[in-house]
Amino acid sequence: MTVLPDLGHALSSVSSQVFTKRFFIYPKVLHTVVVENTGYDFEDNKTMLTRFERNVTGTLARQLLVILLGLVSGIILARVLGPEGNGLYTLSILLPTVLSTFLNLGAAPANVYFIGRGTVDVRNALFANLWLWLILSALGIMVGAIIIWSRGDVFFPGVPRPLLWGGVAVFPLVLLQAFLISILQGKQDFRRFNTVSIIAPCVMLVLFLALVWGLSMGVPGALLAYGLGYLVALVLTIRAVWVHCQSDIRGLSQRLYAKQCIGYGWKAHLSNILAFVNYRADIFLINFFLTPALTGIYVIAVQIAERLWLLSQAVSTVLLPRLSELYQDEKKRNHLTQVIARWVFLATFFAAVSIVLVAKPLIVLLFGSKYINATGALIWLLPGIVLGSLSRILSNDIAARGKPELNMYVAFFVVSVNIIANIILIPMMGINGAALATTIAYLLNAVAKLYLYTRLSGNMWWQPLLLDKTDIALILQRVKAVHRSIF
Repeated sequence: MTVLPDLGHALSSVSSQVFTKRFFIYPKVLHTVVVENTGYDFEDNKTMLTRFERNVTGTLARQLLVILLGLVSGIILARVLGPEGNGLYTLSILLPTVLSTFLNLGAAPANVYFIGRGTVDVRNALFANLWLWLILSALGIMVGAIIIWSRGDVFFPGVPRPLLWGGVAVFPLVLLQAFLISILQGKQDFRRFNTVSIIAPCVMLVLFLALVWGLSMGVPGALLAYGLGYLVALVLTIRAVWVHCQSDIRGLSQRLYAKQCIGYGWKAHLSNILAFVNYRADIFLINFFLTPALTGIYVIAVQIAERLWLLSQAVSTVLLPRLSELYQDEKKRNHLTQVIARWVFLATFFAAVSIVLVAKPLIVLLFGSKYINATGALIWLLPGIVLGSLSRILSNDIAARGKPELNMYVAFFVVSVNIIANIILIPMMGINGAALATTIAYLLNAVAKLYLYTRLSGNMWWQPLLLDKTDIALILQRVKAVHRSIF
Protein backbone atom coordinates (compact mmCIF):
# COMPACT_ATOMS: atom_id res chain seq x y z
CA MET A 1 0.00 0.00 0.00
CA THR A 2 1.30 3.43 -0.93
CA VAL A 3 2.41 5.45 2.09
CA LEU A 4 0.98 8.95 2.21
CA PRO A 5 3.56 11.49 3.36
CA ASP A 6 0.64 13.62 4.43
CA LEU A 7 -1.61 10.88 5.73
CA GLY A 8 -2.49 13.15 8.61
CA HIS A 9 -4.25 15.59 6.32
CA ALA A 10 -6.33 12.82 4.87
CA LEU A 11 -7.42 11.86 8.37
CA SER A 12 -8.67 15.36 9.12
CA SER A 13 -12.27 14.37 9.68
CA VAL A 14 -11.91 11.25 11.79
CA SER A 15 -11.38 12.94 15.13
CA SER A 16 -14.73 14.58 15.69
CA GLN A 17 -18.30 13.64 15.01
CA VAL A 18 -18.87 17.33 14.29
CA PHE A 19 -17.14 16.79 10.95
CA THR A 20 -17.35 13.02 10.52
CA LYS A 21 -20.44 11.85 8.72
CA ARG A 22 -18.42 9.61 6.47
CA PHE A 23 -16.39 12.11 4.47
CA PHE A 24 -16.09 9.56 1.71
CA ILE A 25 -19.47 10.89 0.59
CA TYR A 26 -17.37 13.34 -1.40
CA PRO A 27 -14.60 11.04 -2.69
CA LYS A 28 -13.81 12.99 -5.85
CA VAL A 29 -13.48 16.29 -4.00
CA LEU A 30 -11.29 14.84 -1.25
CA HIS A 31 -9.22 12.83 -3.69
CA THR A 32 -8.45 16.03 -5.62
CA VAL A 33 -7.62 18.02 -2.48
CA VAL A 34 -5.27 15.38 -1.07
CA VAL A 35 -3.51 14.67 -4.34
CA GLU A 36 -2.97 18.36 -5.05
CA ASN A 37 -1.48 18.98 -1.63
CA THR A 38 0.50 15.77 -1.08
CA GLY A 39 1.12 14.30 -4.50
CA TYR A 40 -0.11 10.90 -3.34
CA ASP A 41 -3.25 8.94 -4.00
CA PHE A 42 -5.83 8.90 -1.25
CA GLU A 43 -7.73 5.85 -2.42
CA ASP A 44 -5.18 3.30 -1.23
CA ASN A 45 -5.65 4.51 2.33
CA LYS A 46 -9.44 4.49 2.33
CA THR A 47 -9.74 1.16 4.16
CA MET A 48 -7.35 2.19 6.91
CA LEU A 49 -9.02 5.56 7.39
CA THR A 50 -12.48 4.02 7.48
CA ARG A 51 -11.32 1.55 10.11
CA PHE A 52 -9.82 4.28 12.29
CA GLU A 53 -12.99 6.35 12.04
CA ARG A 54 -15.15 3.35 12.85
CA ASN A 55 -13.03 2.49 15.91
CA VAL A 56 -13.18 6.04 17.27
CA THR A 57 -16.92 6.32 16.64
CA GLY A 58 -17.59 2.95 18.29
CA THR A 59 -15.46 3.81 21.30
CA LEU A 60 -17.15 7.18 21.74
CA ALA A 61 -20.59 5.56 21.48
CA ARG A 62 -19.57 2.98 24.07
CA GLN A 63 -18.42 5.72 26.46
CA LEU A 64 -21.74 7.53 26.10
CA LEU A 65 -23.66 4.29 26.68
CA VAL A 66 -21.64 3.49 29.81
CA ILE A 67 -22.35 7.00 31.13
CA LEU A 68 -26.07 6.50 30.48
CA LEU A 69 -26.10 3.08 32.17
CA GLY A 70 -24.22 4.52 35.14
CA LEU A 71 -26.70 7.37 35.41
CA VAL A 72 -29.70 5.02 35.43
CA SER A 73 -28.00 2.73 37.96
CA GLY A 74 -27.16 5.70 40.16
CA ILE A 75 -30.76 6.90 40.11
CA ILE A 76 -32.06 3.45 41.07
CA LEU A 77 -29.60 3.08 43.95
CA ALA A 78 -30.17 6.62 45.19
CA ARG A 79 -33.95 6.21 45.24
CA VAL A 80 -34.09 2.67 46.67
CA LEU A 81 -31.19 2.78 49.14
CA GLY A 82 -31.59 6.39 50.23
CA PRO A 83 -28.70 8.73 51.07
CA GLU A 84 -27.25 6.56 53.84
CA GLY A 85 -27.45 3.28 51.95
CA ASN A 86 -26.11 4.86 48.78
CA GLY A 87 -23.20 6.26 50.78
CA LEU A 88 -22.45 2.85 52.29
CA TYR A 89 -22.45 1.25 48.84
CA THR A 90 -20.15 3.94 47.44
CA LEU A 91 -17.70 3.49 50.31
CA SER A 92 -17.79 -0.31 50.04
CA ILE A 93 -16.67 -0.23 46.39
CA LEU A 94 -14.13 2.54 47.05
CA LEU A 95 -11.56 0.10 48.46
CA PRO A 96 -11.36 -2.20 45.38
CA THR A 97 -11.29 0.87 43.13
CA VAL A 98 -8.39 2.44 45.01
CA LEU A 99 -6.50 -0.86 45.26
CA SER A 100 -6.81 -1.53 41.53
CA THR A 101 -5.73 2.05 40.76
CA PHE A 102 -2.58 1.92 42.88
CA LEU A 103 -1.55 -1.73 42.49
CA ASN A 104 -1.92 -2.40 38.76
CA LEU A 105 1.74 -1.45 38.05
CA GLY A 106 0.78 -0.06 34.65
CA ALA A 107 0.36 -3.51 33.11
CA ALA A 108 -2.56 -2.31 30.95
CA PRO A 109 -0.69 0.47 29.06
CA ALA A 110 2.31 -1.86 28.77
CA ASN A 111 0.08 -4.48 27.13
CA VAL A 112 -1.20 -1.93 24.63
CA TYR A 113 2.33 -0.78 23.80
CA PHE A 114 4.04 -4.16 23.40
CA ILE A 115 1.14 -5.98 21.72
CA GLY A 116 0.60 -3.02 19.40
CA ARG A 117 4.26 -3.19 18.37
CA GLY A 118 4.05 -6.94 17.83
CA THR A 119 6.80 -7.51 20.41
CA VAL A 120 4.84 -10.23 22.21
CA ASP A 121 2.13 -12.64 21.11
CA VAL A 122 -1.22 -12.66 22.87
CA ARG A 123 -0.77 -16.09 24.47
CA ASN A 124 2.44 -15.14 26.25
CA ALA A 125 1.02 -11.74 27.19
CA LEU A 126 -2.08 -13.42 28.61
CA PHE A 127 -0.21 -15.86 30.82
CA ALA A 128 2.30 -13.23 31.92
CA ASN A 129 -0.62 -11.04 32.95
CA LEU A 130 -2.17 -13.93 34.87
CA TRP A 131 1.04 -14.39 36.87
CA LEU A 132 1.19 -10.67 37.63
CA TRP A 133 -2.48 -10.74 38.55
CA LEU A 134 -2.02 -13.58 41.06
CA ILE A 135 0.84 -11.75 42.78
CA LEU A 136 -0.86 -8.35 42.81
CA SER A 137 -4.20 -9.84 43.91
CA ALA A 138 -2.56 -11.50 46.90
CA LEU A 139 -0.79 -8.25 47.73
CA GLY A 140 -3.97 -6.21 47.34
CA ILE A 141 -6.00 -8.55 49.54
CA MET A 142 -3.29 -8.35 52.22
CA VAL A 143 -3.26 -4.54 52.04
CA GLY A 144 -7.05 -4.44 52.15
CA ALA A 145 -7.13 -6.78 55.14
CA ILE A 146 -4.59 -4.67 57.03
CA ILE A 147 -6.59 -1.51 56.31
CA ILE A 148 -9.86 -3.09 57.48
CA TRP A 149 -8.39 -4.65 60.62
CA SER A 150 -6.22 -1.74 61.74
CA ARG A 151 -7.83 1.41 60.31
CA GLY A 152 -11.27 0.38 59.13
CA ASP A 153 -13.07 2.53 61.69
CA VAL A 154 -10.83 5.50 60.83
CA PHE A 155 -10.96 5.38 57.03
CA PHE A 156 -14.50 4.00 56.74
CA PRO A 157 -16.41 5.17 59.82
CA GLY A 158 -19.89 3.74 60.02
CA VAL A 159 -19.35 1.18 57.25
CA PRO A 160 -19.99 -2.42 58.42
CA ARG A 161 -16.93 -4.61 58.00
CA PRO A 162 -18.74 -7.31 55.99
CA LEU A 163 -19.31 -4.69 53.28
CA LEU A 164 -15.63 -3.77 53.28
CA TRP A 165 -14.64 -7.44 53.02
CA GLY A 166 -17.06 -7.82 50.14
CA GLY A 167 -15.35 -4.92 48.40
CA VAL A 168 -11.93 -6.51 48.88
CA ALA A 169 -13.26 -9.77 47.41
CA VAL A 170 -14.22 -7.92 44.22
CA PHE A 171 -10.75 -6.35 43.83
CA PRO A 172 -9.15 -9.30 41.93
CA LEU A 173 -12.00 -9.25 39.40
CA VAL A 174 -11.61 -5.51 38.79
CA LEU A 175 -7.84 -5.87 38.38
CA LEU A 176 -7.94 -8.82 35.97
CA GLN A 177 -10.63 -7.20 33.84
CA ALA A 178 -8.41 -4.12 33.42
CA PHE A 179 -5.45 -6.32 32.42
CA LEU A 180 -7.30 -8.46 29.89
CA ILE A 181 -9.28 -5.74 28.19
CA SER A 182 -6.03 -3.92 27.43
CA ILE A 183 -4.93 -6.95 25.40
CA LEU A 184 -7.91 -6.39 23.09
CA GLN A 185 -6.97 -2.72 22.87
CA GLY A 186 -3.40 -3.64 21.95
CA LYS A 187 -4.70 -5.92 19.19
CA GLN A 188 -6.91 -3.04 17.98
CA ASP A 189 -9.91 -5.35 18.24
CA PHE A 190 -12.23 -2.54 19.21
CA ARG A 191 -15.38 -4.43 18.31
CA ARG A 192 -14.76 -6.92 21.12
CA PHE A 193 -13.09 -4.26 23.30
CA ASN A 194 -16.16 -2.03 23.28
CA THR A 195 -18.56 -4.96 23.59
CA VAL A 196 -16.99 -6.41 26.74
CA SER A 197 -16.59 -2.89 28.17
CA ILE A 198 -20.36 -2.46 28.41
CA ILE A 199 -21.07 -5.93 29.83
CA ALA A 200 -20.34 -5.05 33.47
CA PRO A 201 -22.55 -1.92 33.64
CA CYS A 202 -25.34 -3.74 31.76
CA VAL A 203 -25.30 -6.73 34.12
CA MET A 204 -25.06 -4.43 37.14
CA LEU A 205 -28.12 -2.47 36.04
CA VAL A 206 -30.17 -5.64 35.59
CA LEU A 207 -29.06 -7.00 38.97
CA PHE A 208 -29.66 -3.67 40.71
CA LEU A 209 -33.25 -3.89 39.49
CA ALA A 210 -33.56 -7.54 40.51
CA LEU A 211 -31.70 -7.62 43.83
CA VAL A 212 -31.97 -4.09 45.21
CA TRP A 213 -35.35 -2.98 43.88
CA GLY A 214 -37.10 -6.34 43.34
CA LEU A 215 -35.83 -8.44 46.27
CA SER A 216 -35.06 -5.50 48.60
CA MET A 217 -31.59 -6.86 49.47
CA GLY A 218 -30.30 -3.38 50.22
CA VAL A 219 -26.60 -2.51 50.22
CA PRO A 220 -25.42 -6.17 50.29
CA GLY A 221 -27.51 -6.80 47.18
CA ALA A 222 -25.98 -3.78 45.45
CA LEU A 223 -22.47 -4.99 46.31
CA LEU A 224 -23.33 -8.49 45.07
CA ALA A 225 -24.61 -7.01 41.81
CA TYR A 226 -21.36 -5.05 41.45
CA GLY A 227 -19.25 -8.18 41.89
CA LEU A 228 -21.38 -10.35 39.59
CA GLY A 229 -21.26 -7.66 36.93
CA TYR A 230 -17.48 -7.81 36.88
CA LEU A 231 -17.50 -11.63 37.02
CA VAL A 232 -19.74 -11.98 33.95
CA ALA A 233 -17.72 -9.35 32.08
CA LEU A 234 -14.49 -11.12 32.99
CA VAL A 235 -15.68 -14.49 31.67
CA LEU A 236 -16.68 -12.93 28.35
CA THR A 237 -13.43 -10.95 28.17
CA ILE A 238 -11.37 -14.12 28.63
CA ARG A 239 -13.30 -15.71 25.78
CA ALA A 240 -12.69 -12.65 23.58
CA VAL A 241 -8.97 -12.60 24.35
CA TRP A 242 -8.61 -16.33 23.72
CA VAL A 243 -9.68 -15.79 20.10
CA HIS A 244 -6.35 -14.00 19.55
CA CYS A 245 -4.25 -16.68 21.23
CA GLN A 246 -3.99 -18.56 17.94
CA SER A 247 -1.82 -15.78 16.51
CA ASP A 248 1.26 -16.82 14.54
CA ILE A 249 3.30 -13.94 15.97
CA ARG A 250 6.17 -15.03 18.18
CA GLY A 251 7.88 -12.69 20.57
CA LEU A 252 9.03 -12.42 24.15
CA SER A 253 8.64 -15.36 26.52
CA GLN A 254 6.21 -15.06 29.42
CA ARG A 255 8.94 -14.40 31.99
CA LEU A 256 10.79 -11.88 29.84
CA TYR A 257 7.56 -10.15 28.89
CA ALA A 258 6.54 -9.86 32.54
CA LYS A 259 9.83 -8.04 33.21
CA GLN A 260 9.38 -5.81 30.17
CA CYS A 261 5.78 -5.16 31.17
CA ILE A 262 6.74 -4.00 34.65
CA GLY A 263 9.71 -2.02 33.32
CA TYR A 264 7.50 -0.03 30.98
CA GLY A 265 4.35 -0.15 33.05
CA TRP A 266 5.54 1.35 36.32
CA LYS A 267 6.48 4.58 34.53
CA ALA A 268 3.07 4.85 32.91
CA HIS A 269 1.49 3.77 36.21
CA LEU A 270 3.16 6.50 38.24
CA SER A 271 2.22 9.02 35.57
CA ASN A 272 -1.42 7.91 35.80
CA ILE A 273 -1.40 8.15 39.60
CA LEU A 274 0.01 11.67 39.39
CA ALA A 275 -2.66 12.54 36.82
CA PHE A 276 -5.30 11.20 39.23
CA VAL A 277 -3.88 13.40 42.01
CA ASN A 278 -3.77 16.35 39.62
CA TYR A 279 -7.44 15.89 38.72
CA ARG A 280 -8.57 15.79 42.36
CA ALA A 281 -6.13 18.02 44.27
CA ASP A 282 -8.32 21.07 43.72
CA ILE A 283 -11.38 19.36 45.22
CA PHE A 284 -9.46 18.37 48.35
CA LEU A 285 -7.98 21.85 48.77
CA ILE A 286 -11.35 23.60 48.28
CA ASN A 287 -12.77 21.48 51.07
CA PHE A 288 -9.72 22.34 53.21
CA PHE A 289 -9.79 26.12 52.66
CA LEU A 290 -13.52 26.70 52.09
CA THR A 291 -16.61 24.60 52.86
CA PRO A 292 -18.15 21.28 51.77
CA ALA A 293 -21.00 23.25 50.17
CA LEU A 294 -18.59 25.15 47.91
CA THR A 295 -16.84 21.88 47.16
CA GLY A 296 -20.16 20.48 45.98
CA ILE A 297 -20.71 23.49 43.72
CA TYR A 298 -17.22 23.17 42.25
CA VAL A 299 -17.71 19.45 41.59
CA ILE A 300 -20.65 20.32 39.33
CA ALA A 301 -18.40 22.58 37.24
CA VAL A 302 -15.79 19.82 37.02
CA GLN A 303 -18.34 17.21 35.97
CA ILE A 304 -19.65 19.38 33.14
CA ALA A 305 -16.19 20.43 31.97
CA GLU A 306 -14.74 16.91 31.95
CA ARG A 307 -17.52 15.70 29.64
CA LEU A 308 -15.64 17.57 26.90
CA TRP A 309 -12.86 15.00 27.28
CA LEU A 310 -15.01 12.20 25.91
CA LEU A 311 -13.72 12.75 22.38
CA SER A 312 -10.03 12.90 23.32
CA GLN A 313 -10.45 9.82 25.53
CA ALA A 314 -12.10 7.85 22.72
CA VAL A 315 -9.46 8.91 20.21
CA SER A 316 -6.63 8.13 22.65
CA THR A 317 -7.98 4.62 23.21
CA VAL A 318 -7.72 3.93 19.49
CA LEU A 319 -4.59 5.98 18.85
CA LEU A 320 -2.09 4.44 21.29
CA PRO A 321 -2.02 0.91 19.81
CA ARG A 322 -2.04 2.36 16.29
CA LEU A 323 0.96 4.59 16.98
CA SER A 324 2.76 1.69 18.66
CA GLU A 325 2.16 -0.39 15.54
CA LEU A 326 3.69 2.37 13.38
CA TYR A 327 7.02 2.42 15.23
CA GLN A 328 8.83 1.49 12.00
CA ASP A 329 7.11 4.20 9.94
CA GLU A 330 8.11 7.49 11.55
CA LYS A 331 6.71 9.69 8.80
CA LYS A 332 3.25 8.18 8.93
CA ARG A 333 3.22 8.25 12.74
CA ASN A 334 4.21 11.92 12.82
CA HIS A 335 1.47 12.94 10.40
CA LEU A 336 -1.13 10.82 12.16
CA THR A 337 -0.42 12.37 15.56
CA GLN A 338 -0.37 15.96 14.41
CA VAL A 339 -3.62 15.80 12.47
CA ILE A 340 -5.48 13.90 15.18
CA ALA A 341 -4.16 16.37 17.78
CA ARG A 342 -5.28 19.46 15.92
CA TRP A 343 -8.72 18.14 15.06
CA VAL A 344 -9.39 16.93 18.59
CA PHE A 345 -8.12 20.29 19.86
CA LEU A 346 -10.36 22.14 17.39
CA ALA A 347 -13.46 20.06 18.16
CA THR A 348 -12.96 20.44 21.93
CA PHE A 349 -12.41 24.19 21.51
CA PHE A 350 -15.70 24.69 19.69
CA ALA A 351 -17.50 22.48 22.21
CA ALA A 352 -16.06 24.62 25.01
CA VAL A 353 -17.21 27.82 23.30
CA SER A 354 -20.70 26.33 23.04
CA ILE A 355 -20.68 25.51 26.76
CA VAL A 356 -19.61 29.07 27.62
CA LEU A 357 -22.58 30.47 25.71
CA VAL A 358 -25.11 28.38 27.64
CA ALA A 359 -23.26 27.77 30.92
CA LYS A 360 -25.53 29.66 33.32
CA PRO A 361 -28.93 28.48 32.02
CA LEU A 362 -27.57 24.95 31.57
CA ILE A 363 -26.43 24.71 35.20
CA VAL A 364 -29.70 26.15 36.51
CA LEU A 365 -31.74 23.81 34.30
CA LEU A 366 -29.84 20.65 35.25
CA PHE A 367 -28.92 21.27 38.87
CA GLY A 368 -31.02 24.18 40.13
CA SER A 369 -30.35 27.79 41.07
CA LYS A 370 -28.36 26.73 44.16
CA TYR A 371 -25.50 25.78 41.84
CA ILE A 372 -25.43 28.97 39.78
CA ASN A 373 -22.05 29.93 41.29
CA ALA A 374 -20.53 26.98 39.44
CA THR A 375 -20.79 29.06 36.27
CA GLY A 376 -17.66 31.12 36.94
CA ALA A 377 -15.60 28.07 37.88
CA LEU A 378 -16.78 26.27 34.76
CA ILE A 379 -15.70 29.14 32.50
CA TRP A 380 -12.27 29.28 34.17
CA LEU A 381 -11.90 25.50 33.77
CA LEU A 382 -12.74 25.28 30.08
CA PRO A 383 -9.44 26.63 28.64
CA GLY A 384 -7.59 24.00 30.68
CA ILE A 385 -9.95 21.28 29.47
CA VAL A 386 -9.29 22.25 25.85
CA LEU A 387 -5.53 22.19 26.43
CA GLY A 388 -5.88 18.90 28.29
CA SER A 389 -7.42 17.28 25.20
CA LEU A 390 -4.33 18.28 23.21
CA SER A 391 -1.98 17.02 25.93
CA ARG A 392 -3.71 13.63 26.03
CA ILE A 393 -3.09 13.03 22.31
CA LEU A 394 0.56 14.09 22.55
CA SER A 395 1.05 11.94 25.66
CA ASN A 396 -0.04 8.91 23.67
CA ASP A 397 2.51 9.72 20.97
CA ILE A 398 5.26 10.00 23.59
CA ALA A 399 4.22 6.74 25.26
CA ALA A 400 4.03 4.96 21.88
CA ARG A 401 7.68 5.91 21.31
CA GLY A 402 8.61 3.93 24.42
CA LYS A 403 9.17 7.06 26.53
CA PRO A 404 6.46 6.94 29.25
CA GLU A 405 8.97 8.30 31.76
CA LEU A 406 8.81 11.68 30.00
CA ASN A 407 5.10 11.87 30.73
CA MET A 408 5.91 10.94 34.33
CA TYR A 409 8.45 13.77 34.71
CA VAL A 410 5.97 16.28 33.31
CA ALA A 411 3.27 14.95 35.64
CA PHE A 412 5.51 15.55 38.69
CA PHE A 413 6.00 19.15 37.61
CA VAL A 414 2.35 19.77 36.76
CA VAL A 415 1.04 18.32 40.03
CA SER A 416 3.45 20.50 42.01
CA VAL A 417 2.37 23.62 40.13
CA ASN A 418 -1.30 22.73 40.51
CA ILE A 419 -1.08 22.27 44.27
CA ILE A 420 0.94 25.47 44.80
CA ALA A 421 -1.38 27.49 42.55
CA ASN A 422 -4.44 26.14 44.37
CA ILE A 423 -2.97 27.05 47.76
CA ILE A 424 -2.34 30.60 46.53
CA LEU A 425 -5.49 31.23 44.49
CA ILE A 426 -8.26 29.51 46.48
CA PRO A 427 -8.00 31.93 49.46
CA MET A 428 -7.94 34.84 46.98
CA MET A 429 -10.63 33.82 44.48
CA GLY A 430 -12.55 30.93 46.03
CA ILE A 431 -13.63 28.15 43.69
CA ASN A 432 -12.80 30.33 40.69
CA GLY A 433 -9.21 30.36 41.96
CA ALA A 434 -9.17 26.56 42.01
CA ALA A 435 -10.42 26.51 38.43
CA LEU A 436 -7.79 29.03 37.35
CA ALA A 437 -5.05 27.03 39.10
CA THR A 438 -6.16 23.91 37.25
CA THR A 439 -6.13 25.73 33.91
CA ILE A 440 -2.62 27.07 34.62
CA ALA A 441 -1.44 23.53 35.35
CA TYR A 442 -3.01 22.21 32.14
CA LEU A 443 -1.45 25.05 30.16
CA LEU A 444 2.03 24.17 31.43
CA ASN A 445 1.32 20.50 30.76
CA ALA A 446 0.38 21.27 27.15
CA VAL A 447 3.48 23.43 26.64
CA ALA A 448 5.73 20.70 28.05
CA LYS A 449 4.09 17.99 25.91
CA LEU A 450 4.40 20.15 22.80
CA TYR A 451 8.09 20.67 23.51
CA LEU A 452 8.73 16.96 24.03
CA TYR A 453 6.70 16.02 20.97
CA THR A 454 8.62 18.41 18.71
CA ARG A 455 11.95 17.12 20.03
CA LEU A 456 10.99 13.47 19.51
CA SER A 457 9.18 13.81 16.18
CA GLY A 458 11.08 16.61 14.46
CA ASN A 459 7.79 18.38 13.67
CA MET A 460 7.23 22.07 14.34
CA TRP A 461 5.35 23.04 17.50
CA TRP A 462 2.41 24.60 15.65
CA GLN A 463 1.64 21.55 13.49
CA PRO A 464 -0.51 19.78 16.14
CA LEU A 465 -2.31 23.08 16.81
CA LEU A 466 -2.99 25.04 13.63
CA LEU A 467 -4.99 24.02 10.60
CA ASP A 468 -3.16 23.94 7.29
CA LYS A 469 -4.45 24.56 3.78
CA THR A 470 -5.64 20.98 3.31
CA ASP A 471 -7.70 21.13 6.50
CA ILE A 472 -9.19 24.46 5.46
CA ALA A 473 -9.99 23.11 1.99
CA LEU A 474 -11.81 20.16 3.55
CA ILE A 475 -13.80 22.47 5.82
CA LEU A 476 -14.77 24.72 2.92
CA GLN A 477 -15.85 21.75 0.84
CA ARG A 478 -17.98 20.47 3.72
CA VAL A 479 -19.58 23.90 4.25
CA LYS A 480 -20.37 24.16 0.54
CA ALA A 481 -21.83 20.66 0.52
CA VAL A 482 -24.06 21.45 3.51
CA HIS A 483 -25.11 24.73 1.88
CA ARG A 484 -26.06 22.93 -1.35
CA SER A 485 -28.03 20.30 0.55
CA ILE A 486 -30.05 22.99 2.35
CA PHE A 487 -30.55 25.52 -0.43
